[in-house]
Formats: sequence, structure tokens, C-alpha cells
Amino acid sequence: MAHDITARIRTERELKISQEKYLKAFNASHEAIVVLDMQTELLLEANQSFELLTGLKPTDALGHTLCELDVMDRATYELMHELLRQEGRIRNREVHIHHQNGTRLDVTLYAEPVMVNGSECLVITAHDITEQKQHDNALRESQERLNMALEAAQMGIWDWSPHTDLLHCSARAAALHGHAEEAWDGPLQLFMKDIPGKHRRELRRSFIAIRRGTQSRYRLTYSLVPENGSLRWVEVTATLHRHTDGSIQRMVGTLKDITDRRRSEQALQRSEAKFSALFQGSPDPYILVNATTQLVIEINQSFSRVFGYRTEDIIGKTALEVGFWRDAQQRAQVLKRIDPAAGLNSMEIDFVTRDGLYLTCEVSSSFITINRQLCMLSTFKDITARKEAEAALRASEDKFSRAFRASPDSISISEKATGKHLDVNEGFTRLTGFTATDAIGRTARDMNIWADYSERAVLIDELERYGRVRQREMRVNGKFGQELLVSVSIEPMIINGTECMLLTARDITEQKLIEARVKHLAYHDALTDLPNRMLLSDRVTQNLAACERLLQSSAILFFDLDHFKHINDSLGHSCGDAVLQEVSRRLLAQVRKVDTVARLGGDEFVVLLCGMEGPSEAIHLQVQHTAEKLLAALSAPMLIEGHSLQLGCSIGITLLPEHGTNPDDLLKRADIALYKVKENGRNGIAFFEQAMQIAASERLSVETELRVAVSKCEFVLFYQPQFDALEQRIVGAEALIRWMHPTKGLTGPMGFIHVLEESGMILEVGTWVLGRACQFIAELLRQGHINPEEFSLSVNISPRQFRQPDFVDQVRHAIESRGVPARCLKLEITENIVIQNISDTIAKMQELRDMGVRFALDDFGTGYSSLSYLKRLPLDLLKIDQSFIRDCTRDANDAEIVRAIIAMARNLRLELIAEGVETQEQLDFLQTQSCHAFQGYLYSPPVAEGDFVRILKRDSHALPLP
Repeated sequence: MAHDITARIRTERELKISQEKYLKAFNASHEAIVVLDMQTELLLEANQSFELLTGLKPTDALGHTLCELDVMDRATYELMHELLRQEGRIRNREVHIHHQNGTRLDVTLYAEPVMVNGSECLVITAHDITEQKQHDNALRESQERLNMALEAAQMGIWDWSPHTDLLHCSARAAALHGHAEEAWDGPLQLFMKDIPGKHRRELRRSFIAIRRGTQSRYRLTYSLVPENGSLRWVEVTATLHRHTDGSIQRMVGTLKDITDRRRSEQALQRSEAKFSALFQGSPDPYILVNATTQLVIEINQSFSRVFGYRTEDIIGKTALEVGFWRDAQQRAQVLKRIDPAAGLNSMEIDFVTRDGLYLTCEVSSSFITINRQLCMLSTFKDITARKEAEAALRASEDKFSRAFRASPDSISISEKATGKHLDVNEGFTRLTGFTATDAIGRTARDMNIWADYSERAVLIDELERYGRVRQREMRVNGKFGQELLVSVSIEPMIINGTECMLLTARDITEQKLIEARVKHLAYHDALTDLPNRMLLSDRVTQNLAACERLLQSSAILFFDLDHFKHINDSLGHSCGDAVLQEVSRRLLAQVRKVDTVARLGGDEFVVLLCGMEGPSEAIHLQVQHTAEKLLAALSAPMLIEGHSLQLGCSIGITLLPEHGTNPDDLLKRADIALYKVKENGRNGIAFFEQAMQIAASERLSVETELRVAVSKCEFVLFYQPQFDALEQRIVGAEALIRWMHPTKGLTGPMGFIHVLEESGMILEVGTWVLGRACQFIAELLRQGHINPEEFSLSVNISPRQFRQPDFVDQVRHAIESRGVPARCLKLEITENIVIQNISDTIAKMQELRDMGVRFALDDFGTGYSSLSYLKRLPLDLLKIDQSFIRDCTRDANDAEIVRAIIAMARNLRLELIAEGVETQEQLDFLQTQSCHAFQGYLYSPPVAEGDFVRILKRDSHALPLP
């Protein structure tokens, strides 16, 4: 039985051919391909690229799993199976595998399930992307470094597509054009809108040139003023990229902010232009030399004119090469003497011109840096003629030294007829300034010596009449314009048959000036050169006569500088003198020439206003206006010896002849008006009124009564308790003086303290107060009313009392003689004491504090407060002035001041007490700021000794009195 197997044979042949093609493709593939049994995970097939990828021969790998071969870890293999389960295949999945040598590889994985001989298999294709990944990472790192570099260099990048006209800019590039600092995309023209037209056209021309192929890149600088900024300079670079066919692909570049560099370049250009103008325009010769090589860099036109060297003769050579130095040894000495820091100053050196002439010059040199090279700039002054003249003068001096040496006076020999000088001595030069070289061959008229040329004829006439001239006073002019007064004597003489005159002149200018100065000092103040009291009195007398004759009015303005003594005490008398001189200048600047500004002494000035016309009201307004103007001028800040000072000033005014016709009376009445200003707080103006005379008389009466009161001890002390609201106990008291007037009864300090201060009686009264206060402390201790560790009595000390040299001894005696603990005494000082002499103040305070005495600063913040002084003082306590307490609950400013004082005291570790507390609201506010100690009518007014003792006897823990 026969079967036709042709079809089968053909099929088997085609299958064989197909298998051969598959094997060829399988092994020829550049991608690693493996076939594995999905059930057993064993490799069934692997191509040659698998060996290249993993280092494993296919024959060694077959029959093993990928995990057994360490080609793939278990987690990756399971991930692959999970993806197959979810998606049925794997497409373009990046995974890590391993080479036999341990290298980790990045591959892109493709996997497809297939059926082979009835078994489910998996075909895996792996594409090696390791190099690509490394390249991508390197590219990314490079880009990051580029971005960092661009940011550090303040550069931005841009990318422009000519086809779409869209521009992409980095954040930095956008910020340079005034946009928000973030990446920007938009039309090119919109981005360039703030660039001026000229620069925009330059950019456009460069764009066109690049597109045409005439250049491949460019670098330009342009300016712009963004809407939200100021002028900025930007440097742009651009590179054009083309496709392989030459067509334009895109243009990329950078933007860099060069504003600072541009400004520096412009400043340098201006500086170089100034230097060039100075260098070339100077009438003096200049030469610029490299300090290292000594090669000449540049010379100016004056150098060529004086020395004859052209630029081509000397530039690029050394001065020694061209023979400029006369003496090489002198050159070496000069180079040694050049100071590297200061250069050379006015040194005489000999040089040789291009024509071989010798010149002597004064040379000054300095070092400068040009283009980072150290150079030496030298200037020359030709003194050859001067040196020759000096040599001639020395010869002349040798010739006539015997005749001229003996006389200190000016001696000259001149022809009688022509007046030409034949010779002069040193005295002539000293007197007139003209040297022999200046004078010989010239007349006094040629040299403008005669102040009045007609006087020469008078001298000649006297010489001919009497045969000589003896000590005739006349005025002459010096060479430099100085006017001189001389005493002239002339003797006739004959020289070589020519009539000549031997003229001797003695300078009496200083003698006459001294005489005039003595006369001037008799009528003027030595410090300010203003008229003094004597001259002022004379001018007031003259002005009174003029007022009567011309029916005019005048005014006397009596000035006193407020607290001027503080300046002398704190800054020194030299500073005080400078202030007085500045005051005189300011007063003079504000008045007319017909008026008089005088200084009477100390800080007292007087302005005499003259020649005023009109009715009384108009005169009064005119004087008022002038006084206010002068007050404003003196109140303006002045800078004295590095100190910024602002003065107050008090002005008293009398009118002439309305207020009197006697100069002394008028000044006294102006002084009375001045005193009224001081009573009203200073720094003001007051016209004299008859009532002031009465007040002055009353003050004199008070002073007289006080002298009696001091002698009879008509004073008593009252005591105001100081209460701690937190601990609810009395912690101290302040001793306050009262005057038990025999007829007026009890008088408070406002009515007499200022008189005690001004009259000096405060010293005696202050000593009594100190002693009486210590005696009261001793009595309280003896009676057991106070604990010495918890109570102190405050005593106010006046500035005048504190300034006494024996003040410390006074306090020591008051304490020791009464046997009281020093800590029970607290001395209250004011800021006026502190500023007058800070070193003396600290020394006295420290000595007393070492004894145990405590100190409080009273009225802090109302005077010349200075933290620099405060922190140096050995203080224990600050008192908050009642002027701040009064409105602290109603005025935010006062409240803030109180808070600041409390905070400052706390930082300086000082105790605090508030004075003048009158309401519960004030106390509540203080306690919220942790200030619990106070004194004031809320607790108790000042009381007599007996009443104070009764208060102490009460329960010390009772609530404050209503």
C-alpha cells in the first residue's frame, strides 16, 4: 500500500527552513533573548547577545533559572510575573540585572508568553540601556552645574525659535528684563520692549547677520529701563543652531547683568580722562615711568617744551639710556631716598636737556597703579634761574657784607636822580620782601613800594634843605601787598661821581599796632573782640544824645545764655570760650552796622539797636521782632569741638529814652527784665516794666528777710512718707524744707529756694537740713519707730552744695556726730549736678557710698538725661518725676515714658519710686509695671515731725490713706 507523502515532505522542508531562519534571527539579534519554561522557570534557549549582556555562555545557562544564575534577583523576577499576570505581556519595562563580573546593568525588558511544543513558555528580550542612563545622569548633573554656574555669575539663558518667534527665558533672564523671577515664554518683541531703539537696532542687525551666515555668534551690550526698576546694563550672547540641511533650527544664548561693571568702567573712564587732562594740560613737566622696569610710559607737552625730548625720543626707554640724568651717582642716591609709601617730595636734581643744557629742578614723585602695574609719576619745576639768582645774590652779599651786616634795619643805596637801586641789604628784603635780584636796577616806584609816590619829592626836598632826613614816618608797600609803617632816615653819598642816597628804614608797624592794640583792648573784650562795658556805655551816651537830637529811639537787649555754666563744667573752658565766640558771630550777623554788639563778661551780651523811628507801638514791634530773630539765631544748633550744642537764651529789653536816660540805669533795668525771663522758665524775651522794678525790690526784700531767717533758723522740715504698696509698709520719707515766716506763716520752698540758691545762702541752709535730717533719724531709731535695715530718709542736695570741696566731710560729720547708720540716709541729686563735672560727681558719690550712704536721682527725664552718665553713677534709686506720673493714665506718651524709665531702672538694677501719686488709677498703672514704691497725696502729704511719727505708729500694713 503506497501513500503520497509529498505534501508532508514539503511541509517538513518548509519547517526546517523556518527553523533555520528563526535560529539565524535569534542568534543574530543585537538584543539579548531568552526562552524559559514558565512552569519550571528554567532557561530553554539563549542567544549570543545574552552572553554579551551577562557574560554567561548559553550552553552554561540552559537548564538554570535567571535567579540561580544571579542575572536577576528574586524581587525583580516576581515583579515581572505580576506584570504578566496583570497585563499579559511586558512592554518597555526598565529593570536592573547583573553581569557575571558583578556589574549592575540597566535594561529595557520585553516579555511575551508563547506555546512551544505544548508547553507554556516566556520569550524575554532585554535591551541594554546602561550607557544611555549614565549619559542621561551625566547630562542632568551637567545641567545642574550649569544652572548653578549661571546663577553664581548672575547669568540667564534664553532659547528663541525663529519659526514661531517664541522666546523661552530662564528665571534669571526674565528678572533682568523686569519680569517676575521665573521662567518666561512669549514673543521676542515683547521681551525686548524696554530696550532703547538704538540698542534694539543693533540686536536686529546681529540677528540678520547670523541668519545670513556672515557670523555664527555675537556678543552685544545694551541698556534697558524696566517699568519696575532703574537703568540696567545687560550683556547678551547668541549662537545660531542649524539643521543638517543648513536651515535654521533655533538661536540660544545668555544674558548677564553687567550694570556694576559698566558703572565701574564709566567711572574709570572719567578718572582716566581727568588724569589725562591734568597730565597733558599741566604747565609743569610730567613723566610717567614703570616703577619696576624704569621704562618711560608717557611724557606731557610741558616736559617736551622744557627738556626738548619728543615722545619718540624717550618712550619705551629709560631716562638713563637717553642721557637725561646729569649724574648717574646722584640717580642712585635719589632712587635710594624714594619712600615706597610717600614717594619723593621737592628734591633738587640736575638733568640734561636734549640739547645738552644743564637744568636744576625740584622733583616730586608719587606711586600710582595703572593697568595693575606700579608706576611712578614725577613732576619737575625748573629752578635753574632761581639757583643762578641765588648764586648772584651770594656773591653780592659777600661783596657788601661788611657794610650791611651790622645793621638790622633796611638799608638801600640808590641814585638820587633816577631812584634806581644799586644795592640793598638783608634788612631791606626782610622789610619789603624784595630780594637784591628784585631791587637792583629798579626803582621803588617800579616795585610799587611807595604808598604815595609824592612823598619821594618831600624826602628829596628835605634832604636838599637840611642835608639829611631824620626818622620821618611814612607808609610803604611790601612785595606781597602788605602795608608797612616805617621810620626813614637818609644820608647823601657819592659813588663813582654819581649822587646817591643811603636810605635806612626801620619797621615801626608792630610798634604802632601794639599801641593801637593797647588802646583797642581798653575798650574791647579780649575773647570776642566785641565792645566792652566801657565802650558800650560811651555808645549808649552818644545814642541818647542822637535820639534827643533826631527824635529817634533805641533799645538795649541784655542777653544771658541759659545754663552756660554747665558747658564750662562738663566740656571745659576752651569749649565754653568757643561757644561765646560763636554767639558773638551770630549776633553780629543778625544786626546792622549802625548797631552795637557788646560783651559785658561771662555769658552776658548786650545789643544796642540804634536809629529807630516811628510811634512807640511800631518801635516796640520792631524791637520784639529783632529780639525774636536773635533768639532764634542763638537757639540754632552749633557744632563746637565735636559737640553738637543747642543753647537757650534769655533777653531783657529797655527802650531809649522811654526807660531812662542814664546808661547804667538802662542796663540795670534791662537786667531786671532779664531776671523776669529767668523766673518764667528762661529762653524768652521780656521788656522792662515798672512792675519789674517793684518785683526786684520785693526780691531784695525776700533776700534780706532770708538772711535774718538763716541767722535765726526760722526753717523747719516736713516729711512725706514713701510707701511700698506691695508690702503695705512705709519704706522711707523725703525731708522737705519749710520757712516759718514770722508774719506770713508757713511758706513752701517755691517762694524762697531760688533766692537761697542765687544768693549762696543755700550752703548754710543745706548744711542745717542735712544735720536736722540725721538728728530726726537718730530720734526715730531711739524711739524704735523704724527698722534701720528697712527705712531711709531722703534729703535733697543742691548743685551748689554738692560742688563744695568739703561736701563729703559735711555728710560724714552729720552722720557720725548723730550716731546714725549711713544706710538710713539717702541723698537725692538732680541731673544738673551730674553733668557739671562728671568725674568729680562720681568720685564724691563713690566715697559716700563706700561709707554706706545711698543715692537717688531725682526728676529723672526732665533735664539733661544721659544714659552714658547714668550707667557710670553709683546710684541706688531712680525717682520718676511727678510731671510724668500726673498724666500717665491719660496721656500715652507719658505712660510710655514711665514704662521706659521703669524698664531702664530694672536693667540697671536700680530701685524705683514714683513721686506725686495722687489717684488710685495712677498707683494701679504703676503696679502693673512692677513699680510699687511711691510717695504722694494718695498716701499722705508732707507733714510735720509729730504727725509723721503718728503715721509710723499706725499699723504699717494698713491700706493707703484716702
